[in-house]
Amino acid sequence: MKRTLIAFGLLAVVVVQAAERWVPDYLRKISVTIRAEAGFSKSEGSGTLFVRDVKDGNKTTQRVFVWTAGHVLSDLRREESTLVSGKPAKKVVFDNPKILRELRNKDGRRTGEVVVDTKVLRYSPANKHDLALLMVMSEDFEAEKSVEFIPEGAALTRIGERLWHCGSMLGSGRNGEGSGHNSITDGVMSAHGRLLFKQPFCQTTANAMPGSSGGIIADEKGRYVAMLVRGAGETFNLGVPVARMHQWAKSNGIAWAMDPSKPVSLKEIEKLPIEGSGEGAGNDNGESKAYPFMIRKFGQGGK
Repeated sequence: MKRTLIAFGLLAVVVVQAAERWVPDYLRKISVTIRAEAGFSKSEGSGTLFVRDVKDGNKTTQRVFVWTAGHVLSDLRREESTLVSGKPAKKVVFDNPKILRELRNKDGRRTGEVVVDTKVLRYSPANKHDLALLMVMSEDFEAEKSVEFIPEGAALTRIGERLWHCGSMLGSGRNGEGSGHNSITDGVMSAHGRLLFKQPFCQTTANAMPGSSGGIIADEKGRYVAMLVRGAGETFNLGVPVARMHQWAKSNGIAWAMDPSKPVSLKEIEKLPIEGSGEGAGNDNGESKAYPFMIRKFGQGGK
């Protein structure tokens, strides 16, 4: 806390001001690398952690969840044949993506990493909303911080306002070599309403690189403004606006993932379909040569 002493004649007034958090440090604590490995295909992106109280029977526990971009996980998706009421049907399943959090000492030197499995709860492909919600499977995994989303219905971030991005640029690397995990860049809000696949995106000059996909774009208070998903150069990047994330979450039965005041139970989570109505688009990444490209990173053996 910072104390300011203001004197008015014989009267001394002490004003206590809350210390402002340093946004880059905060963003690094809520950001993780996403690893999607399936067979010979390997890719990495970024994700943002948040914590929710989850009712499990008669008790309530805290669970950790992750927002990321749908296209980061697309190679993990497959369809299995099954029978429903004696009729053949297709069931969408995902291999488990992993999240990676680096460990560093006080000097910032890398000392190791924590890797845990997650479960895909909801998914939308790149040519739809390009969003995915994950749940950390380990109940022992703790998030240092939980992200704060700009509330639904809030005014748009002003054009020209400074923004921060935290992402796993160029991926995490292997054995710590060339690791871009939790890299910080900044820029401004360039535009709202850029349309792609009939969906609105916001544009920012905050630098991004392969591996940034799914990473947070935050305002100067550290609040979640958008998810970075595409780029056409280091400083021409597109994000899924937080307003669209709110809408998608509500329409897919996961409003609690954006609003901590909304209750949720483990039973409800277990019943969630991975893909909602109209979201099943196979493994189509929605790549377009005439428009900004996706910025996930492929590892060795990938595409």
